Amino acid sequence: MELIADSNRIIASLIKDGYSRKILLSRKFSFFTVKFGLNEVVKYKSLIKKKAQIDENEFNSLMDKLMSKITVLSEEDISKDSINKAIEIMKEIDVDNVVFIALSIEMQNIPVWSDDKHFKQQNKVKVYTTKQLVEFL
Repeated sequence: MELIADSNRIIASLIKDGYSRKILLSRKFSFFTVKFGLNEVVKYKSLIKKKAQIDENEFNSLMDKLMSKITVLSEEDISKDSINKAIEIMKEIDVDNVVFIALSIEMQNIPVWSDDKHFKQQNKVKVYTTKQLVEFL
């Protein structure tokens, strides 16, 4: 199954060896995200290391392992049409998530993986929670 991973799921998989990490490393899924998502990870790198109780080398090693499972696309790869549709969908909900919805639309509605309740407030793009994806493992 192909999925768009939001940045919080990547961060969660870095912090704890739990379901998010198991899902990301599973062969049952293929993941995509945008550079914005990786920028969020970098932005919170110090906090992630502190919460995970890992050092720089452990962080980099784990990050490399996880990123080998995720195809990162540039926001420039998303058409203006897909971005405009995503803005229309998310403008009253959470504009910070527009890029993930836009990538989904651009990729013929590949579902988004997120536990962010804002994604569930729209009904144009399928969204799977971690709990739902655990059932596929």
